[in-house]
Amino acid sequence: MKIQLRSLTIFPLLLTSPLAYSQQPTTEFDYISGGFQYTALSDKFTSSHYFYNDKENTSVADSMAGAYLKGSWNFTHQLYVAGKIELSKRNQFSLSHQNVGIGFYQPVSQSISLFTTLGVANLQLKQGETFGYKNKEYSETGASIEAGLRYTPFDLWLVEPSFRTDQFEHTFNEYRLGNVFNVSNNMKIEANFSYSTIDKFSMTSYQLGVRYTF
Repeated sequence: MKIQLRSLTIFPLLLTSPLAYSQQPTTEFDYISGGFQYTALSDKFTSSHYFYNDKENTSVADSMAGAYLKGSWNFTHQLYVAGKIELSKRNQFSLSHQNVGIGFYQPVSQSISLFTTLGVANLQLKQGETFGYKNKEYSETGASIEAGLRYTPFDLWLVEPSFRTDQFEHTFNEYRLGNVFNVSNNMKIEANFSYSTIDKFSMTSYQLGVRYTF
């Protein structure tokens, strides 16, 4: 009888341990994260006037590296504010993409939640002194909408597929697959993949970073 009572006492403790308890609830929208980003550009992008050197008959850059920073605050009930900044650079070129908005999430089950975010986005491409130009810059700002879901196939793993479209002169579409893995109660590891298109150009980005939940 004593052994049974001890087992019943230990069992709840095991359920609340970091390994047994899901620290990646699909309703977790209070966090800040950041890390490394690598971006590969499509052939059409690298052969465009943004990156191609007519004099040398070669592309100045076919990939870029940088960093990202994003965060979310669940300020009341199922509403949250979210934003992110992504910056990639190669030689005299820099590409930045940022957005901010307000969102709503709806739990469907214990392991699935749907979410959508409405806001404003900005895309900016800068090139330094090159091709006879000085500090040439392309920048656009427009409305942004994102929709996706959060799914926890296992306690320690959160999957977040989403689609976002930004309304610039040429529509910017992003297909993203986020992965978040538990390290401790508050610390997570992020591994994200995204494929983006704008006009006839496309780029693929890979992110590896750390997320802190609060």
